[in-house]
Amino acid sequence: MELASGGRVVLGERRVSDPPLPVELQRALGEWAAFGVTVARSGGPQEREMLQRRGRQLASRVADVLGRPVEFTDPVTGRIESVRVGSTGPIPRLAPEPPGPTPWATGLAVSLFFAVLVAFGDIVLSRAFAEAFGLLWVPANLLVGLGLTPSLYLLRQTPFWRWPAIGAAAGLVAAWVVLLLGLLG
Repeated sequence: MELASGGRVVLGERRVSDPPLPVELQRALGEWAAFGVTVARSGGPQEREMLQRRGRQLASRVADVLGRPVEFTDPVTGRIESVRVGSTGPIPRLAPEPPGPTPWATGLAVSLFFAVLVAFGDIVLSRAFAEAFGLLWVPANLLVGLGLTPSLYLLRQTPFWRWPAIGAAAGLVAAWVVLLLGLLG
């Protein structure tokens, strides 16, 4: 297996008994070749090392499909290696960076701000709606709450936006309590 000029992969000798390569593997070889052309023009040491690792991995996959060793020509050094069936594992992935400490003080302050803002806005708009349309503020406010619920639920996992989402949810609950108590008295 060799990266040839023009961004194509030359698989070398094909035997009659060789099975066809899966479409996914052919696509991966094409992507590797395109990456190889880019790295050859302006790649740094990290890109060259990644090109070598990915090439060895793809050569191992080709060897697995063919059921026999294949020769891999390193596109960076030009060295020829024999790659045996199952000799190379997957490309190691970088471990995700561990999250930092949770900023509780700042986060709770942001949540409190949004809780007050949303509660005040909901109460004012609901009261104005109640003066104009009577008890129709109840289904209208339900629609507002149900409309915001999916967005607030999705934002709960996002590092900064969880705080405004928590505050907005708390503000809606507080507004409902105030509005329902206002109906009683």
